[in-house]
Amino acid sequence: MEHIVLNINDRDYSVEVEKDWSMLFVLREVLRLTGTKCGCSTHNCGACKIIVNGKAIGACAIKAVNQVGKKIETIEGLCVNGEMHPLQQAFIEENAKYVVNLDV
Repeated sequence: MEHIVLNINDRDYSVEVEKDWSMLFVLREVLRLTGTKCGCSTHNCGACKIIVNGKAIGACAIKAVNQVGKKIETIEGLCVNGEMHPLQQAFIEENAKYVVNLDV
């Protein structure tokens, strides 16, 4: 295990990870940020898209240990002052209520 600090949604998370763990695994299974979904595990479907330093990337395709020092944004981070972002609202309107966990 390796200790790292990840900046996710403007918050630092101190976590213990294995070197081969994907960012998707760390988000969902370690940090319980479950808005990012696993669809195809090949970064082609878009279900696991996150924004890393301003660029949309499949979280299943990148290692968490390589994200130290980067700014990571997830669907949970789009909420501002308790107000849903239009993207979050679109998920709900398209019957994807289970995708957005606003309790974070």
